[in-house]
Parts: sequence; C-alpha cells; structure tokens
Amino acid sequence: MSRISICLVTVLACIMLFSLPGLTVAASNPGTDKQSTQSATTSLKERVRHSINFAIREHEVVVETIRTSFDTGERKVNEYHFTENAVLPQMYTGSTMTSGHSDTIVSDTPLGLKGYITYYATDNNQYYYVLYEYDYNSNSLRKVHEGENRIYLEPQLGMFYTLYVKEEHKPIYYSMTTGKKVYTGGQILLEKDFTDTNYAISPLPQTRNVGVYCTNKYQCNYIEYGGAKGKTAKVNELWMKPDIKTGLSTKAFQASTDVNLNISQANTRDRKSDWTVVATKNGKKTTLLKDRIGYVHTSVSPERKTLILVTENGLDSKMESSTVHLYDLKTLKLIRTYDSPYRARTQGVQWITEDEYIIEQYFSAPGSFPPSLYIISENKHLKLQYDTYREWKGYWDSFQFSDIFFPLQPVGIKSGEGVLNYKGQPSFYLEGQHYVPLEEFAKAFHIQYVLGKDQITFSRGQRSSSVARSSSKLLTLYNQTFIPLGQWNKDLGLKVSETKAYWSNKELLISDDERNTSTAMTPESLAFHASARRIEKVGDMYKLDQINTKPLESFEPDRINGVVLNFDRSLTLSTSTLHYMDLTRELLFTNQDYTQVLGTLSLTDMAEARWGISTAKIPEQALQDGILTMIIPTKEDESTLVYTLKLPDPFDKNNF
Repeated sequence: MSRISICLVTVLACIMLFSLPGLTVAASNPGTDKQSTQSATTSLKERVRHSINFAIREHEVVVETIRTSFDTGERKVNEYHFTENAVLPQMYTGSTMTSGHSDTIVSDTPLGLKGYITYYATDNNQYYYVLYEYDYNSNSLRKVHEGENRIYLEPQLGMFYTLYVKEEHKPIYYSMTTGKKVYTGGQILLEKDFTDTNYAISPLPQTRNVGVYCTNKYQCNYIEYGGAKGKTAKVNELWMKPDIKTGLSTKAFQASTDVNLNISQANTRDRKSDWTVVATKNGKKTTLLKDRIGYVHTSVSPERKTLILVTENGLDSKMESSTVHLYDLKTLKLIRTYDSPYRARTQGVQWITEDEYIIEQYFSAPGSFPPSLYIISENKHLKLQYDTYREWKGYWDSFQFSDIFFPLQPVGIKSGEGVLNYKGQPSFYLEGQHYVPLEEFAKAFHIQYVLGKDQITFSRGQRSSSVARSSSKLLTLYNQTFIPLGQWNKDLGLKVSETKAYWSNKELLISDDERNTSTAMTPESLAFHASARRIEKVGDMYKLDQINTKPLESFEPDRINGVVLNFDRSLTLSTSTLHYMDLTRELLFTNQDYTQVLGTLSLTDMAEARWGISTAKIPEQALQDGILTMIIPTKEDESTLVYTLKLPDPFDKNNF
C-alpha cells in the first residue's frame, strides 16, 4: 500500500471519530400532567423531536430535516435538493426571507408529518409570498400558495394557513389538508387565548390542542382535527368593564369546572388602585387577593388545576418587579408567591404541562435575562437559553412531557463506541454546566456512589472522588437526581474531550482513561453498522486489502464519514469526503461481493456543494436488499474505500 493510502486510512479514522453529525426532524406538542402515565405513543417508539430548515434560491429549494432523540440526545440531519420548475419561486431577490408566526414549522397533520415555511420576497415595493409544504413520508415538496397576499401559519392546529387579501381587508382561512377555503373573516382562538383568560369558553376544552373559530358576532364552534366545524362553543371576550354606578371595573369568568372568578378594580386615576379577586365554589365565596396595586393579570393551567395571579406595583417602567401568586383551584389554597425573575415585569406565561410553565419577563436583551421554567410541585426555577427557547414552537415531538421536565436541547453523551441511553429526562445544559442523570451515568461507566449526608463519594475501579453536598449543585426532580459534570468525573478518568453544540442539541465526547477495562462504557450492539473498508484494485477488479481488513464502523446503518444514504434513495457526501476523491471519475455501485457493477454516478454532478454537502440520486438498481455497496475512487489508483450502508426499513417518522 502506498504512503498516501496509509495516510488516507488514518485521516478517515479520525473523520469517523470527529466527523460532523450525519445528514435526517419538530412544533412542540406539550403533553400531560406529571402524575399521568406515560402515553402509549412513547412506550414503544423512540422519543424524537422534529424540526426543519429551508433555503430558497433561484434555481433550487433545499430542505434540511433534523431529528433530535430524547432517548440519546443525538441528532440526525438529512438534506434534499428540489430543482423542479414547479417548486421554484417566481420571484427571487437573492436571499431567503420568512414571514409568519414562526419561520419554520413541523406539524402532524391528518395526512402525516409535514414541514412548512412562508417565504417572501420584495422588489420595487412589490411583495410576493410562497407557502411551501414538505411531506416527510413521500419526501416531496409542493407550493401550497403563491402570490401577493400575506400568509400566516397556525402551527398549534397543524391544519390552517391564513391569507390576508388586500382588497377584502379580512383573513381567509384555508385547510392544509384539502387546500380549500374553510372560513372567511372572524378569528381563530387557540389554547393560550383561554389560558391567558383573554376569552372565556364553555364547555371547557377537553384537549390541549384546541382551536375555536368565531365570526365577528362571536358565533363560535370548536374546530375538529382536519379543519371542519365541530360542536358549538360559547365564547366571551374578557376585559375589565367599568361601571359608573359602583365605581368599579370588573371581569368575571369560569376558572375551572366548579370555580368562578370575579376580579374588581376601584376606578381611579392613580397608578395604584384597590383590587379584589374572589373565587366562588359551590356557592361559597373565598377572597384570594385584596391589595392596593397597579394591575392583576390572570392565567389558568390547561386542565384548570392551577390559577396564576401576577400583580404589578403600578410603576410606569417595565423594569419593575411583578409578584406571582399560585393557587390550587381544587382547594382554593395559596400554593406560594414569589417575585418575578430579575425583578422585571412579567410579560407572559406559557404552560408546558399542568405542573410546569415558562415565565417571560420584559427585557430588550432577553438573551442576557433568559425566560424561566418553573416547576410547581418542586418549587424550582430553571433558566432556559433564550435563543433555543424562542424557536421551540416550530418543533413537533413524537412524545409528551410526562417524564421530561427540561424541554430544550438534550445533551448526548458518547464514549468510544458507546452512547448513554436515557429512560427519563436526558442530560441538559443549565447555567453553564452539563447536568447528567446520576444513576444512568454511573451505571453506564460502572461507577459506585454513595449519597451521604455531607458529601457524595464515588469509586470506579482503583479511582475515587468525592463532592461536598453543599457545593455539588445536586438537582433532584421527579425522583431523578442530576449532577453537573466537573472535577469528580475527571478524578474517575472521564474527561470531556469535545463538545458539539447546535440549537437543537449538544453532544459531549468523553475520553476514558479506563477505555480498555471492564469499567468502560459498553459499545453499542447494532444489527447493522455502516462500514468503510480498505479495498485494492487489481486490473479492472477489486479485492479487500488483507492487511487492513478491520472496517471503520458507524453507530448508524445509513451514514459514516460524511457519507449518508437518505431514505429517498439519494446519496449525500460532505466536502471532507469529496476532498479525497478523483472528481473526474465515477462512484461505482456493486453487489455485496464486489464482483458486479450495478450502476455508476458521476462525481462531477455532485461537485457543487452547499454548506460543505452535495446530494444526488443513486441508480434504482444500486440497492440490494436495502444495502448499498459503493466504491469511491480516490486520487490513488492502487487503493480506495468501499462503503456499505443500509436504509432503515420501513421508514418511520417517529424513529431515530
């Protein structure tokens, strides 16, 4: 073997260990109360978050789908290029621009998982909009709408887009499923409109994914999944109504099935006034709050178990502290009160589950003062990274948050050929530190530990360490204990050698001083590994190199070394792989014993890469039993690599 060939093997081995994550995706679908049992959809399938990116160009539309596993913290990315005239924008101004409630959205519709983007361009004061839909199951892209009228998406429902026609000055609602107009004028109300108590509704919603359509005269109907009108709903707009006779402004609504709330404010021109909040249950009145304050905001949990009252002190500045009051709507007892984080005005409440909500504060620089995840039963605040949180409404999750309390950016832990698998909450990044589930982390790396009164002691083989309980920053939530990585794991021979951070997840590569012992993380046992083997050319034939018979292997069957076999039977190569190829030649697709060429692909067709990536369709006959065997020509004639990859079959949108 030539010296260059030997160097190539070494480089490829390094690429395998430290390669960019492979190239395969998420609106958040908040779930059930923590006390409920795990849903059937998560008991058999991997917990996967889906998200999507689009790049619109003059000659192509690129779709990038991202799947993030909450079982391992890993991510997969697939990229697809669409160049058909039918999907290209009629107007292109040189940059991708987006419009709507969210730049990109993934939603599970009656016709399967879909990804959406609203693209717009402007030229000489002319505005132009395109709504794109990507179908996960068929890997197809279509224009849902194209024209000058502004488009908005309704991600929570996963079934509507809204068109604002200039001449009519009113919204027109279209079904994603049929593409037909379903409502004209009026408005669509979603869960947050009712939990924020801007509107009252009866009967109370029975599900989280609620939608109500109301005409301008408040003739309202629930919206059934798919867009059709459902049962009649009675909806009232809620606002503080002044009464000249009593000198009070009042607001009354049904907080839960058996609790009615009445809020009154003494009419005054002062910054503060007398506020009273009274709850009535079974005919008995209970005063929840009576104070001289600036204002009272209300929020009720989706299943009507908890009431939040946010009171302001009456200053004009938004940099004023709000006070948050929590009440149990079953007992009408005060759970607790606390000042809003950063002593700033509370801007909103976003419910995750019945036991968790995110509280947002006013700040011109929210990245410096991130929103806070508050867990009611545990009385804990966890700060969320704003740049991750602000995109979360574009996700779709194949699971509910019945056993996950931190809904953003799971952290994958890898060591050698092993990956840490999570049954509950995955590792997460909080305030500059990576928290790992102590029990699962210890089991994976064969660590013995004792949670003593004053300190935590660890032992691993001949190594040991300890951490004082007072400085450990130990976090226990829902019967799971988490500890941040630090000196204790280094003492045990476990060091973070590499960190990969993305907006959807983070991945930590752990170097292990005990990697050749029984205390190392167990390698993954997979039914099929993608592999790259050294192969020699003898005349016009190839044979495996007997000196380098051990293949490089991947954790996944469909990707290795920046080479990805996509489920639409296209092949994606990274430029790090293309760098070693002779681009004047062809990829060879052979049978599994390399004796017959089944098809070829010109590398010049893949030479134009985006973000270091090129994609092209493979010949239909190249797959044998779902397995692709591919010989990559290099700049060395004597020696090259043969790749073996396999598609997951059948393709399942919920599986990683």
